[in-house]
Amino acid sequence: MMMNDEELNKEADSGKSESAFYILFAIQLILIAIGMFMPIQMGLTTLPLFTLLAIITLIRCNSRQLNKRQGNNIMVHLFICLGIFCTLEMFNNNHVQSAWNIAITHSFFYPTVCAFLVPIAIRNYKGVEILLIIWSLFVLMASFKGYWQKNHGFNSQELYFLYNLGGYRTHIIWSGIRYFSCFSDAANYGVHAAMAATTFGIAAAFIRKRLMKIYFILVALCAIYSVAISGTRAAVAVPLGGILLYIIISKSRKGFAISSILLIAAFSFFYFTHIGNGNAYIRKMRSAFRPNKDASYITRVENRERMKELMLTKPFGYGLGLAKGERFSPKEVMPYPPDSWLVAVWVETGIVGLVLYLLIHGVLFAWCSWLLMFRIMNQRLRGLLAAWLCMNAGFFVAAYANDVMQYPNSIIVYTGFALCIAGPYIDPVMQKEDEELERERKEKKRLIINEIKKNKGFITDIHETNTSFNIFYHHLLQWAGRHLRVDRIATRHNQFRQL
Repeated sequence: MMMNDEELNKEADSGKSESAFYILFAIQLILIAIGMFMPIQMGLTTLPLFTLLAIITLIRCNSRQLNKRQGNNIMVHLFICLGIFCTLEMFNNNHVQSAWNIAITHSFFYPTVCAFLVPIAIRNYKGVEILLIIWSLFVLMASFKGYWQKNHGFNSQELYFLYNLGGYRTHIIWSGIRYFSCFSDAANYGVHAAMAATTFGIAAAFIRKRLMKIYFILVALCAIYSVAISGTRAAVAVPLGGILLYIIISKSRKGFAISSILLIAAFSFFYFTHIGNGNAYIRKMRSAFRPNKDASYITRVENRERMKELMLTKPFGYGLGLAKGERFSPKEVMPYPPDSWLVAVWVETGIVGLVLYLLIHGVLFAWCSWLLMFRIMNQRLRGLLAAWLCMNAGFFVAAYANDVMQYPNSIIVYTGFALCIAGPYIDPVMQKEDEELERERKEKKRLIINEIKKNKGFITDIHETNTSFNIFYHHLLQWAGRHLRVDRIATRHNQFRQL
């Protein structure tokens, strides 16, 4: 049955990604960059802007008649369950509504919106690439800002953070200054950079275009530089955790071997050698592999032991958003700093909330890994999505050591999960595109062969003509050579007779 032009246009349009989501994704990073030049209250700015752009994206997807059923996926269902639990936390005796309003964005709102929108909006391989390019530009900008801070100093706003707000306590330490670029603190900056290094390092192996491959490698190297100057030891866990997951989900012997070698080499470098100890940054990173000798780590362990005693009587925690809730003046305050995102989840929602949180993310990792291993057939697509998922794995390892579920990390993380969920819908589109390219290649080859066959006689005539001409030219040269030799002999004979 023949399709009319309108139906053909709809079919072609359904395979394209929605550009409005690119804007939504980019704006979150642009706001961080703007924060370098003027103070921005991220919560008050980002939430309404994110909501507005999400609505616009949904409207545009609806106008294109894209399949919204793809937004009804396992990730959405998982976070609806978490959202229900967060809603029940409003009945916590220690509940403070203003703290709850802030915490619910990272815990429920951002993940759920990403889970619903990404599978609808990102429809092809190019869409995944564009998101990486948008993120890469921000990573390069953040790396340059970190370089500028290190070599040219801090501006007035950054100095205010260090010396008026007390940031110097955690950013000017024994190993030197911990640079934080355009982020809220060095830990957030370092872990974000490590996320980028992991993602772009893996993605570079699966990008077909050579210039893009080189560009991704450059971005990964800049991100590694950012990790170093941030002095964030937890950032080391991100690439190591990412490589470990890649070893598990890789279906390639070559990928398995290379990943295993990289993991062993990195661990051996930091744990078994003293190479580079003259550099303060390397020395700081190496201390992460011997935490028992680190005073900060020992203090954290002691604090968590004290927390256990307090949390025994609070199975539902101190209340959402109150892990560091002194400024909200709740009835009860946790006297010890959590210093970790996962510990903060435990403090705020209790053992019940922590188990639910870990269970939801465990299911999410397992489902995404299964999709990558068994549902997505295109190798290039599988590689790019694996880069996002492996980055997420490393991120949650780092989240045990530091409170890094901050803006914009949460957007990046849950966009990565949602892209994996979207993978099975993108895969057939890529297969169709590859089949079309293969068909075009075969058609061009056929036309060339036909043209050669058509002109075979002409080519043969030319060949024969050329052959005859070459024979004639060869004989002519021989005659000329003989004539010249005879002429030289005669000339010499006449010269001899004259003498």
